[in-house]
Amino acid sequence: MLLDSAHAIITEQIAALRLLHQGAQQRLTTLENDVRATERQLDELVVQQRFAAERGLPAAATLTERERQARIAHEARLREHNTLRRAIRQLDQLVRQIDMSSATLRGASEGEPADPWVQALRAQVIMGREEERSRLAREVHDGPAQVLANALMGLERSQTLLAEGRHDRLSDLLHQMNEAAREGLREVRGFIADLRPGKLEEQGLVSALQEYVRRYRDTVNAAVSFETEPLPRLPTEAEIVLYRIVQESLQNARKHARGAPVHVSLHARQGRLTLTIRDEGPGFDPREVARRAGRESWGLMSMRERADLIGAHYIVTSRPGHGTEVAVSLPIRV
Repeated sequence: MLLDSAHAIITEQIAALRLLHQGAQQRLTTLENDVRATERQLDELVVQQRFAAERGLPAAATLTERERQARIAHEARLREHNTLRRAIRQLDQLVRQIDMSSATLRGASEGEPADPWVQALRAQVIMGREEERSRLAREVHDGPAQVLANALMGLERSQTLLAEGRHDRLSDLLHQMNEAAREGLREVRGFIADLRPGKLEEQGLVSALQEYVRRYRDTVNAAVSFETEPLPRLPTEAEIVLYRIVQESLQNARKHARGAPVHVSLHARQGRLTLTIRDEGPGFDPREVARRAGRESWGLMSMRERADLIGAHYIVTSRPGHGTEVAVSLPIRV
């Protein structure tokens, strides 16, 4: 009876939290639509303002002010969206923890205690999938979606130039659109390669990372070195995790290291495989970041959880003015 009463209390708590989560999720969906709408409006105003400024039209000053106001509105919506998304993630974690307690109590009352580790692992897998979907949505928005939006605006401008008989300007614009479309195609192909790195399955981790670092270096135009040696093939899940950690680390360096050199090394010594990604960027105070966010950042947490799943030791070292280093150590059989 005691366990049944405890289970009833937890069930009531979960129901209330899920109701709160549902309302927050609905608000997040509304904010996502608002962010997209304000972004489209801002893009259109940027194009209109540039067009008016290039031709010295009287509307240029008005469009500049409208662009400024639209940018303020967009950034406000984006900040609210990001804050709410972080809060929902924390709420998700709380619900999962309480749900695990409920499952444990339910199993205990039935004489079969539930394994909290199994529950946690299942939750990690689910959240990992959701985080990957969110990442893919952001990359599609920032890459292919932007290319298509720019192409659409270019086509609309081309129709105007054609109607005005300004064929010389039309030729220049079509050339620009051609180059942009080629760049977009390269981005899409790189996007597909990142989703399913064929070399990882065919030739192993070293070859896949060499290919990824080369494409990253060409795309970002950053100084990235990769130091390694011939290594034995690892279990598939270990190679995937290490590959994704390099991906996440380089993307973090792209955002925060401001073009500073990055060094990637992969070595096997005395039965342990060591992966290190070090950038020479501005660095940060991990405790301060955790204090502001209320937890470790999701990118770092994602890498930590991935490493835990394959039994690897993961550590991030950073301080302001001294860059950032991500290190992963995994026991292997040589």
